[in-house]
Amino acid sequence: MKFLKEVFSKLGATAGLLLACLIIPQNIIAQPDPATLMWYEKPAKIWEEALPVGNGRLGAMYYGDPYSDKLQFNEDTYYTGGPYSTVVEGGYKVLPEIRKLLFEGRIVEAHLLFGRNLLGSPVEQMKYQSMGNLVFDFDNKSEVSNYRRELDLTTGITGISYEQDGVKYEREIFASYPDQAIFIKISADNPGAISFIC
Repeated sequence: MKFLKEVFSKLGATAGLLLACLIIPQNIIAQPDPATLMWYEKPAKIWEEALPVGNGRLGAMYYGDPYSDKLQFNEDTYYTGGPYSTVVEGGYKVLPEIRKLLFEGRIVEAHLLFGRNLLGSPVEQMKYQSMGNLVFDFDNKSEVSNYRRELDLTTGITGISYEQDGVKYEREIFASYPDQAIFIKISADNPGAISFIC
């Protein structure tokens, strides 16, 4: 552990983490817990089937198609409409009356007074929007076997693995809060086997 602390301090957290991932033997990395692992044998066809990844500000839904993969992403300031305030000018003046009605058990009257004087205009929240789709179109279109799409609820890492023409492929997606980024790792166990357009 002392060695890893020195690596992190000299290279910075991100570079140190990448280097640490390369030097730590695979047999000491914890295996996924089946109780916290969601997995599927097919890619997602619709948004509700896609697997989420995010860090609180950035989010994405991952579909996991081996041929034409998609990551639909968004960011927390991307909404419909423009900037607006939900604060009603002078609304605070009715707060004592609302409290009085609540203490008297006149809930419906308090609710109506609240709705007319304290809810913003528009009353509803702006709609959260999808910012875009990142699509990876892979060159190899031959048949896929041993397909698996998963989300580890402990680590927040989602991805797929499959075999195609004797090559094992993996894609892993995770969101980093410190880096404020979503990372995608695409790998194969045969050099030169990965080819795609984005």
